[in-house]
Amino acid sequence: MKWAYALNQWNFRMDVFVRHEDHARAFKTIAACGFDHVELAAGTGRWDNLGRPEQIALNYGDDFRPMLNRCGIRGVSSFFWDPGQFAEEEGWAFRSTRNPADHDAIVESARPFVDFLAAVGGSQLVARPVGPAWMGPPVSADDLKVIGEVWNRVGEVAAASGVGVSLHYDCLGAVHSRAELEGLLAATDVGLALDTAELTVGGIDPVDFYRSHAGRVTHVQLKDTRFADAGEEYRMPGAESTMLKGGAGRRIERWFYELGTEGGLVDVKAFVGALRDHGYDGWVVVESDQGGNPAELVMLNRWYLNHELRGLL
Repeated sequence: MKWAYALNQWNFRMDVFVRHEDHARAFKTIAACGFDHVELAAGTGRWDNLGRPEQIALNYGDDFRPMLNRCGIRGVSSFFWDPGQFAEEEGWAFRSTRNPADHDAIVESARPFVDFLAAVGGSQLVARPVGPAWMGPPVSADDLKVIGEVWNRVGEVAAASGVGVSLHYDCLGAVHSRAELEGLLAATDVGLALDTAELTVGGIDPVDFYRSHAGRVTHVQLKDTRFADAGEEYRMPGAESTMLKGGAGRRIERWFYELGTEGGLVDVKAFVGALRDHGYDGWVVVESDQGGNPAELVMLNRWYLNHELRGLL
């Protein structure tokens, strides 16, 4: 197993993670806590200047690695990308993997991220396979075939550059149930990014799912949660706010937590043990998405790895 840390908890608001000194402080904190690779997350515009390869080049030149190395980070493990996310650099176009007419544009949209990863030695483009469930009808078998077609095409483009594609299960996504996720796997030749908290929120046991599909898992995002969807909250209009930022009336202020959190629903030890038992040798990216002070959370996560998982690493 290879361990990395996700930057997403630092970039929680448009104006708080923009200055170069803020980037350096985050990288140095991650490095001081014993992580030497980072996962980036796609964004858009000058205010999200680590969110696009074009913006990274404007800020740090054609090679991002010297800046990382100065901060104690050896490289980039992966880049999280959602092709349905609006991007200034692409004319704010709305695209859906469920729409065959958008497939050519989605494949082209993936290329800058693939090229960036290949240039910095990153190995995985971690991608949201489909948009939110609330924005359309439930996925059908035909929908899964269509969605699978575009991801197989992206996978071919990435493989030509030595980069893998890992589809990331999202607890708000239209591919939501275990049967739907397994249908997507059957329709694709690319890998799966298994997110322990997202699966748990969506009502899928990550340990059992991994044991059943270990051969397809090419990337892991490791975090905890104290809550699961109480019914079909993920289908509520605007679920990104009504559910994940408001608890769908349950007043849940935070869904995702650091490892070892009291009351956590993810059996982290059993999951990491299953990774070891199956010989998993990919990236395990630790996250504290939606958390509080990011420096505090990376230290808490590192403490858990050192003291609670020492025998499993």
